Amino acid sequence: MKRPSIHTDNEHSGADRYLITYADLITLLLGLFVILYASSQVDSGKYKEFSAAMTDYFKPSADNKQQRGNKILPGADGIPQPILPKAKEKTIDQINLEVEKSLQQEINDGKVSIQRTPTGIIVNLPEKLLFQSAKSDIQQNAYPVLDSISVILLGINKKITIDGFTDSIPIHTFQYESNWQLSTARALNIGYYILKQGVSERNFSIRGFGANKPSANNNTPEGRAKNRRVEILIEDLPKNVPSTEGYISDSVTVNRQ
Repeated sequence: MKRPSIHTDNEHSGADRYLITYADLITLLLGLFVILYASSQVDSGKYKEFSAAMTDYFKPSADNKQQRGNKILPGADGIPQPILPKAKEKTIDQINLEVEKSLQQEINDGKVSIQRTPTGIIVNLPEKLLFQSAKSDIQQNAYPVLDSISVILLGINKKITIDGFTDSIPIHTFQYESNWQLSTARALNIGYYILKQGVSERNFSIRGFGANKPSANNNTPEGRAKNRRVEILIEDLPKNVPSTEGYISDSVTVNRQ
C-alpha cells in the first residue's frame, strides 16, 4: 500500500524567497544612485573661485612667477584688512603743545615745567612730585603725570632720554652710597615705568648725573630743591640713525648662490 506524501508550509514558501533577495538588491541600488546623485552636485560659487585661482596660478607670466609661493585661494573666512596710509610723524613743536595741554594744571601749579631747546624739549619733574627725600620709589601722586606723558610718547619715533639729578649735599645710606647712585636709581624707576605703559624702548636711554649739571645754585635751599629733579628729554633722531624698516644700499651687490 502506497503511503501518502506529506507537504509542509516551508515547501510552499520556498518558491517566493527570491523576492526577498530581489527587494534587497533594489534597495541597495536605490541607495547607490542617491549617493551618486548627491556627490555630483557642485557648489557653483566655490567651483568658480577655485577655477579662477587655479587658472591665475598656472597662467605663465613674469609677475606670477614671484607670487606662486604665496598664492592663497579666496575664501569667505574673513575680509581683507584695508591698507591705511602711514601716520605722519609728530614734530617736536606738536609734542610740546600736547605736553603743555595735557599738563596745564600741573604747570600752573608749579609742579612741572617745560623748556624748549634747539634740539627738542625738556620736561622737568621735581623731586617733591616724584619721590620722598633720599628715596627712589615713585609716589602715588606722580602716576597721573607720568601716565599723561606716556600717552604722548606712544608711537613717536624720537630720541627719549630720562636724566636723574640731585643736589650737592653728599649722601651715604644703606641703599645709596652716593648721589650718583641715587640719581641713576630715580631715572631708572621713572624710565622703566614709562616703558611699561607701552612706549618703545628703541632710542630710549636712562642716565644719572648726581650733583653734576645743576640748574640752580646749591648754596640755598630753594636752589637745591630745583636741582633734585628728573628730566625727560625728547629730541629728533640724528640723521645717521639707521631706518627701522631696513634697506640695501645701491652700491652693495648681493651674491646669491
